Amino acid sequence: MFKKTLAALMICGAMASPASASLFMINNGVDFGSNGSTSTSAINELGYTGTLATSIYLGNPAVAGTEVIDTNIASVMNFYGFSAGSHPTLSGGSQEFLYPSNPDNLNVNALNNVPSVTDKNGFNDGESLPYGTGGTWGLTYQYELKGVSTGTNIQYNDGYFNVFYQDGGAAKQVLRLKVTNSDTQLTNLNVFGFITFDFDGNGTDDAAGDSFIQNLFVDAASGKSFYELWLANPTGNTLSWVVDTNVNPPLPTPNQLWQTSEGTLIRQSTLDGSIRFAVPEPASVALLGLGLLGLGLSRKSKKS
Repeated sequence: MFKKTLAALMICGAMASPASASLFMINNGVDFGSNGSTSTSAINELGYTGTLATSIYLGNPAVAGTEVIDTNIASVMNFYGFSAGSHPTLSGGSQEFLYPSNPDNLNVNALNNVPSVTDKNGFNDGESLPYGTGGTWGLTYQYELKGVSTGTNIQYNDGYFNVFYQDGGAAKQVLRLKVTNSDTQLTNLNVFGFITFDFDGNGTDDAAGDSFIQNLFVDAASGKSFYELWLANPTGNTLSWVVDTNVNPPLPTPNQLWQTSEGTLIRQSTLDGSIRFAVPEPASVALLGLGLLGLGLSRKSKKS
């Protein structure tokens, strides 16, 4: 019994949400700086500011159990009765509601590290400047988060962030960040999950045969690509991530809420935050293996 419990604890510890960021690089295969490198220098997080976020409440958000959808995808917004323009709020005032502008309201606009990222290799923040101008590139994202109100904040337990590479041509999806859970601390929201290259959630590898996607994100410590690490265990949630962002207040106030003709309540706000990735260290992987081995031996001993 002790061995079985110990093994279970070891597995849980190895699969915990990321506590610190792993350094990574973005290698798009082009030397924009003419220094011989086709990659950025090491990064510890992707930063964003001014994301136009639309929160959709299928009921009263102050009531526990109310379904909530957060998104910046126009088609999802439309499905729930969204329309741009000035709309009355529950408090009797009015507020302007907008569709996100591309790329200003949905782009990664910083590659962060301490003390700094010395080589951005052509990265452009994308604000008010089309990608591809002067040989630049950038990253944008679409997301749909699903959760429920607890009565004091929102708990997210499903959804995704889709990350796209932009260089002036057609947007190319390069990552999907699958949402598993979240927590709210005062006015800060943390959303957790795992990286997958199954972009549409149908159980297939959508990066198969595409060397650009496969080699774009690289773990700085091991030199292995995110795709290579994921491919070794595609259903094992190997690569974790966390998005931290401001949410003020956690639940909307009447002067922020517009009620559509279908009865849906909608709030819009602008968000700032960062995206960090965590790649398990070799010791963590070994710990997980020992945990699985211990659990297997325990079951075998019990069977005997």
